[in-house]
Amino acid sequence: MSDNSSGSYPGLDAAAPALGAPAFGSAAPPAAPPPPAGDAVVPVVEESLPAGRTPCSNPNCGNPTEHPAELDWQQLVSAVPVTGQLYRLRPKEAGMAFPTEADFRAAVAAVRPERADAHSLEHLRHAWTENVAGRLSDWSEQIKSNLNDLAEGWSGTDFEAFESACTQTRELVEDLIDDIDGTVASLQSTEEALYSIQGGTSGEIPYPAPQFWIDGDWHSWVSVHVRPAWWHGDCIEYTCQDAEHVLALGGAEPEFATEVIDYIDERILHYIDYYASPVNIERDGLDPAKGLTVVEAKELAVADAMEHYGTLVDQSWGAYDARQAESNEDIQQRSTDTDAEDRSVRTVRSDKEYPATADPAYMNLEPPPMEQPTGTAQPMASEDPSLDPPVGETLAEPVEPDKPAEDDGEEPSGGLASGGASTSTAGGFGGGGGGFGAGAAPAGTASTSGASMGGALGGAALGAAAGGAAAAAPGSRASTSMMSGGGGAGAGRGMNMDDKDREPDVDLVEDENMWGFVNEDDDPYA
Repeated sequence: MSDNSSGSYPGLDAAAPALGAPAFGSAAPPAAPPPPAGDAVVPVVEESLPAGRTPCSNPNCGNPTEHPAELDWQQLVSAVPVTGQLYRLRPKEAGMAFPTEADFRAAVAAVRPERADAHSLEHLRHAWTENVAGRLSDWSEQIKSNLNDLAEGWSGTDFEAFESACTQTRELVEDLIDDIDGTVASLQSTEEALYSIQGGTSGEIPYPAPQFWIDGDWHSWVSVHVRPAWWHGDCIEYTCQDAEHVLALGGAEPEFATEVIDYIDERILHYIDYYASPVNIERDGLDPAKGLTVVEAKELAVADAMEHYGTLVDQSWGAYDARQAESNEDIQQRSTDTDAEDRSVRTVRSDKEYPATADPAYMNLEPPPMEQPTGTAQPMASEDPSLDPPVGETLAEPVEPDKPAEDDGEEPSGGLASGGASTSTAGGFGGGGGGFGAGAAPAGTASTSGASMGGALGGAALGAAAGGAAAAAPGSRASTSMMSGGGGAGAGRGMNMDDKDREPDVDLVEDENMWGFVNEDDDPYA
């Protein structure tokens, strides 16, 4: 029997719990090479443009340097259907690891042009509608109306020629508006299709899942190489201590790693105890002088584990490969659909004749320059894959602008410069929640505490003007306080006066200074 016994076998290293940042799970991208010294000329090789990505330094690593779904994903996300989409997109859950928030947002921004919102189909559609069709919409009626006015004092051959030119111009403008309407409809159709391809209101799109390669056998591996999409340099390496985290990244049950390790440990101890008996050694034909070493016991235990768990492990990795293949196919199909929609975008046009009297010398017939927006850079992952998806932002529920704020009945009446207590946080000086002095945001947007000083002061001035006008109007019951024009609880309440001092038959009570003018030297708030 060997000197090895159960007391000398410490057991396999326990798997650490699946956490967000395992001990050996970081790999920084390689540093850029230093620039050439002096005036040295670096030859440019055509095949090196664009520069190749640095692969893993382990020559046996089975992970491809570039993820097979990268280009399709870039094609999918490069289209910008609507504005404000950067933080509404999120990776689709598919039983695999996620990119971090920073890596995901950086990848989306990298494949889109700068100021992506300005290139969105939604923005272009509104520009066609408002800046082009909107400016031409009333031209036809204006020409017709002005022509009728001219006809009252002008007749003859010259007028008839002018009338004919105006009629042709009207028809040209109306045809242009029809073409613009067709272009807008085409843009809207493409916008809606691309928005749907990119997840619609959920914003969920598939994302290339990390690739795995085991250095060694699954039961006794040296390390696991994990390579996210757009990764540069050496793969992220996890040791056996990170087994639970590795399984979690692959969408498997993390506890399975600990179960296998415990099973192998138990079988090793079993064989050591079993062959501690000379009878068993002799029965199985072992050398009585040598006995069974720990290494031999481990080999027997691993063989048992392969028989016991081998099928389950193969199924687990096979399921991951299937999920990854399904995700890649989803990305590829969406990319193909995106390309088809991009190619379908056309402006609706038809050849139109200018009026016979039109002089080309006064017309700019050159087509306007067109931008070809492209992405700003290649994506580049720099952080370990995460078990938690990027949060992003969700679409806010629409706000009902006509819904009045709840009044608890305890707000003080409007005082100097306040317009009464207000529940809005948008006010500056004169900052009530509604009316001219609120500095309120447009309907459908949330008010913030950053209302501009100019807007608040301007609102107070408008409120003052409104108060003065109301005071001058006969029969008006509006407040005459200049500084309460900001709305809120004090709006429309008038000045703080005792009802018992008011004469019942008087509609408007004036004080000594009804216009709110105070000498600057006497104003305590100046």
